[in-house]
Amino acid sequence: MRRGASRVARRSVAWLALVGLLASSCAEKPFTPQADEVRLWNQANEEEAQIQKRLKSYHDPLLDEYLARIGDKLMSEDVREAGGPAFAFAVVRDPTLNAFALPNGRIYLHTGLLARLDNEAQLAMIVGHEMTHVTRRHALGVARDARNKHALFTVPAIAASIGGAVVAGSTATPGEYVGAAVLSPTANVLLGQGLQLAAIAAITGYGRDLEREADEGGMESLVRTGYDPKEAPRGFERLRVESKDRGSLETFFYGSHPRLTERVEDTSQLLERRYAAAAAAPKTVANTEEFGVRMRTVVRENARLDIQAGRFGLAAGQLDRVLAITPRDPIVQLYYGDLYRLQSQRSRDVADRADKAKKALERYERSAELDPTYPDPFRQLGFLYYQQKENVRARVAFEKYLALKPDAADASRIKEYLAEIDR
Repeated sequence: MRRGASRVARRSVAWLALVGLLASSCAEKPFTPQADEVRLWNQANEEEAQIQKRLKSYHDPLLDEYLARIGDKLMSEDVREAGGPAFAFAVVRDPTLNAFALPNGRIYLHTGLLARLDNEAQLAMIVGHEMTHVTRRHALGVARDARNKHALFTVPAIAASIGGAVVAGSTATPGEYVGAAVLSPTANVLLGQGLQLAAIAAITGYGRDLEREADEGGMESLVRTGYDPKEAPRGFERLRVESKDRGSLETFFYGSHPRLTERVEDTSQLLERRYAAAAAAPKTVANTEEFGVRMRTVVRENARLDIQAGRFGLAAGQLDRVLAITPRDPIVQLYYGDLYRLQSQRSRDVADRADKAKKALERYERSAELDPTYPDPFRQLGFLYYQQKENVRARVAFEKYLALKPDAADASRIKEYLAEIDR
């Protein structure tokens, strides 16, 4: 994730002040944030620092630039004329369906959500929804509402709502989280570090009324910028279908089937009652070529995360999607090899275990064939051959890996395997 968070936050504070000024229809008067709003922004800055420190970002400058351009396009003219900066975006390596915004203007998108969207209009709707939470200061509204000061909006209560509790006591590891649910990396950080603003935005949302308002703001931005508004309910429906049977990782707002049902209903009603003419317009934009280019590698890398999480069916679907675009992709073949290898290790059936190991071997060999300079498949081939006691082939594969990547972090361990083979 990008550095300079404090600078972004300061600019966001100034921008939010201007948004509040516009919302109050008093553009000629200076806006002075009250003490509780200043505290909220400071809390958002502190939480952002923890997120940047503890979560793995997906580093792709071109993707970051692409998201920033979409955000800038969606920003309304009144906010733009007020001199506010563009939002700051960050992509998190997390296979779950989610996106969330902090009140300082930082918007986070999970690779899992990006990998499941079909087109740019659906992405723009998600971005517009999250931008509305910031521009209409929903976090501040929740904080100021006395009814929200009860236990439901505390981190322990949020943790309990998804099946566990933040670890407490002298034996707890700082930032640790345990519970019935197996959590994604982001949920572990938000709950384990007690990041209240982020946990509310990412997990529980702001309540039915404010989420409906965010839907309205997102749809308004979509129509104003020429995107096809029909893609809004389609995108949420796609996520709703995806949210079923994805396991306990899906603890987030956009991974909740009931909340996605509300998003589908809200946007469908808006489409029918307010934006029917826009939906019938012949020149609206559903997708762009750049969306496909930018998302291809996101889909591929998210498949790897799903493989690591044991969600093999989801991962296979994503890998097939990438292969349809780039059939000679050696990384996809490597990841497919990892998928079959892990399936083989977990299988209790002897025949199935052998079949999956064979398929893994074939995928690794195909990866090495497609790019003989790519070291990783040779490493995996070495391990498989070693496990199958094919020592000659294991030696060749390990030596090839070390020749291609002599400074590999595991080079010393690979050399130990080679020494064992020589015994």
